[in-house]
Amino acid sequence: MAELKKRRVCVFTMHPTKDLRIFNRQCCSLQRNGWDVTLIGASPNGDYEEDGVKVIGIKKWASKWQRIRVILRIVYEAYKQKADIYHFHDPDLLIPAVFLRIFTFKPVIYDIHEFFHINQFEKLPNIWPLRQVASVCIWLMETICGVIIGRISAVYEEHIRRFSRLGCKTVYTPNYASIEEFVPTPVSEEEWKERRKTVLFIGTLDPRKGSLILLDIAKQIKKTRPDIQIIVTRRFLVKYQQDVMMQKMALPDYQDVIQFIPNVSGKELPKVVRQGGIGLSPIQNINQNYVAVPTKFFEYMSQAVPIVASDLPPSVKYVGNEGCGILVSPDDPNEYAEAIIKLVDNPQLAIEMGEKGQKAFIEKYNWGIIEKHLVEFYKSISE
Repeated sequence: MAELKKRRVCVFTMHPTKDLRIFNRQCCSLQRNGWDVTLIGASPNGDYEEDGVKVIGIKKWASKWQRIRVILRIVYEAYKQKADIYHFHDPDLLIPAVFLRIFTFKPVIYDIHEFFHINQFEKLPNIWPLRQVASVCIWLMETICGVIIGRISAVYEEHIRRFSRLGCKTVYTPNYASIEEFVPTPVSEEEWKERRKTVLFIGTLDPRKGSLILLDIAKQIKKTRPDIQIIVTRRFLVKYQQDVMMQKMALPDYQDVIQFIPNVSGKELPKVVRQGGIGLSPIQNINQNYVAVPTKFFEYMSQAVPIVASDLPPSVKYVGNEGCGILVSPDDPNEYAEAIIKLVDNPQLAIEMGEKGQKAFIEKYNWGIIEKHLVEFYKSISE
């Protein structure tokens, strides 16, 4: 351990420095295991230190040109750290990270969260062949830069298989919740009674992740079972997401169908999850969602919250196969409403499903298991 304490890692990202995966899980895991960790990312708080991690806060950009300057600033700050290992999280930083690898001769890890060639495809105008060409170019750039960098950490097994075949060193780091933060304590009978008619949605309110069908579900619930409340954390990443949801909520049939609560920090989120009798995940069957695993699954599981989710492959693996929830057609609000009512009216079934989810979280799907793999990976590339 004394030898590891001398090792320095610099994590840099375009994400906020409070990002759960980056700070709470990866940075704190490395710090606990003897690494001297510096995190560079977007923050309005400037430089500070938290939980033993040194944070260099970069002011968020307000335009595309400022974004380029921010990228250069982040990479320059990373270079100044003279770290033993560099670990970065965004495709925006791919090319600068390649130069960092070449000029420092130090190991660099590319951490992949999403299928970026699919995400960018959706953001471009639907003009053939613009989307198709852009998607291929992004895929090629990520592949070439990833191979040059040679070390990959990824949320999805598809990325692990892809880069392993190309000769890269890889580590599978799914975004499971931390057992230290989401403490999986048993739920008393009294607590079940208090929360069984509360449906909870946490996560980003994006139409692709079900924000609009969520309102259809809530409208149906309000019409048939007004005793059931749907609580939603108010989390929009971009203005477009908020605009489209608020426009729908202004329609006569959609007013007051959900109850917003403030989006809370990672340390406060377990208390919110604990209030739910049912956890909702109405993610839509669009592009990467077919393989993307909602982080909220593991957060619901940790607090023994049974889940109602879209019937997609990740839901089958983590919800259906574990018996901790009910799967329904992604685009049918009536099926979601029926599943919710079934769990509310059958509390013993809800309790059994919640307990199965909590057991799976403790035994298979918590960050502590992944932390060991990440630390071993760091050891292997630093020797």
